[in-house]
Amino acid sequence: MKSLFDTFNAAEDAESNLVREQLKGLLTPQGSAEFVVRDATSIKLVTVREGRLPCILIINGYLSKEGEVVADWLSVVDELYPENKVIHVRWNAGDIIDIARNGSAAIDGTINSANESMATVNDDNSADKWLAAAKVARDMSPAGIAALIGGLVADKLVGHWHKSFNETLHAGLDLANAVQADKQLHGAILMGYSLGAKVACEALKNLDANTISSCYLLAGAVSADAEQWAPILAKHTELQLINCYSDNDDVLKGANGAEGIFPHTPAGLTKIESHNTKQVINLDVSAFSSGHMHFKNERVGKALADTVCRSR
Repeated sequence: MKSLFDTFNAAEDAESNLVREQLKGLLTPQGSAEFVVRDATSIKLVTVREGRLPCILIINGYLSKEGEVVADWLSVVDELYPENKVIHVRWNAGDIIDIARNGSAAIDGTINSANESMATVNDDNSADKWLAAAKVARDMSPAGIAALIGGLVADKLVGHWHKSFNETLHAGLDLANAVQADKQLHGAILMGYSLGAKVACEALKNLDANTISSCYLLAGAVSADAEQWAPILAKHTELQLINCYSDNDDVLKGANGAEGIFPHTPAGLTKIESHNTKQVINLDVSAFSSGHMHFKNERVGKALADTVCRSR
C-alpha cells in the first residue's frame, strides 16, 4: 500500500504549492507527552528470507501498516547484501483503512471513478469520507486533493501523524531490546525508510555501543542536525551511517515547511551534519529517485553498493 504522502508528490506548480500549504496545516506541532514504557512489545520481527549473517533489518515508514510486501526493499538490499538474512521490523506505522474505520466496521467495495468517489465523500459517514478521499487522491488534481484535505480529513491525519511519530519512540526502544537480547542480531545492519529512519535512530540511541554495524537511511523523516547524530556516533564508534537524500522529495519538503515538525531539515533532504567522514556517508540519489515513494529501487541500490564499496 502506498503512503498517503505519495499523493503529494506533485509537479512544481501553483496547484502543488497549494497542496503543500495544506500539508503544512495538517502537520502542526503537538506538545510532547511523557514517554511511558509499555509492558508489551510494539514490534514484530518477521523473517523475509534466510541467509548469511549479519542480518538485514528493514523498517518501513508512515502509513505502511505492517507492510507484508517488501519487494521494493529487496531491490535495494540485493544490490548490497544478496546472500544475507533479511528480517522485516513491523511496527505500528498506521494504515489508511485503520484511520477510515474510526471504530466502525471495515468498509467494503471499490470506488471506480472520481465522480462516484465525490458522491461518497458527500454522504454523512465521516469514515466513508476519509476512505473515499484517500482512495481517489492519487487520481485527482492537486487542487482537488487539497480541497478534500481541508474539508474532510485534517483532524484525523494530524492526530494519526502524531500518534505514528510517537510510536517510533516505542518501536525504537523495543527494537533495541530485541537486538540486544538476540546474539544472532549483534552486528546487524539497519535500513530505515521515511519514518522508519526515525525508528532506526531511536534504536541506536538505546542500544549498547557497537551492537549494530551499519545503518542506512532512505528518505529519512529524521533530523539531519549534528546534535542528533553526534552522540550516536560517539557511542557507536564502529558504526557506518549511510544517508540517502534527494532534492526531489516534495513530501519531506512539505513537512519540513510545517513549523515544529522538524526542528531541523530532515535527513531525506540533505546531508547529515558531521565532520566524521570515516563513519558518515551522505549520498545524493536525486538522479535515481523521482520522489519520496521512489527511493527503494535497484538504481539506488547500485549507487549505494558502489559508494559503500569505495569507502572500505
